[in-house]
Amino acid sequence: MKPLGETARETRAKANELAEKTAENAKATAEAARARIRDGYGRARAATSELADRTRTASSELAAKGREQADAAREAAGQAYEKGKAQAKRANSKLRTVAEKQPMALVAGAVAVGALLGSLLPKARGKDD
Repeated sequence: MKPLGETARETRAKANELAEKTAENAKATAEAARARIRDGYGRARAATSELADRTRTASSELAAKGREQADAAREAAGQAYEKGKAQAKRANSKLRTVAEKQPMALVAGAVAVGALLGSLLPKARGKDD
């Protein structure tokens, strides 16, 4: 049988050895966790950066399309205004020509339009109705 002091020394040595292995395992586990966290952080940062780039690109494209559409609308409105202005001038010119050449026809037309508008108005009811 072994003396008690020797058994205690062996037990202490095994406990120290076990403690060192446990500390090494804990350190390795902590390093692996740090590496995974750094990797995850890097991937998240890259994904966020990519998303920000896409958002900036999409915003720029939408702004450009909006400017193009606004320019096209402005141009179409300008063309419509000029077309309406030209048609109003032609109508005014025709009206003057008719007024100069056939004033009675113009008066008759005005009376006809007045009669038409008058017929569209509701009838006034008297006190007896």
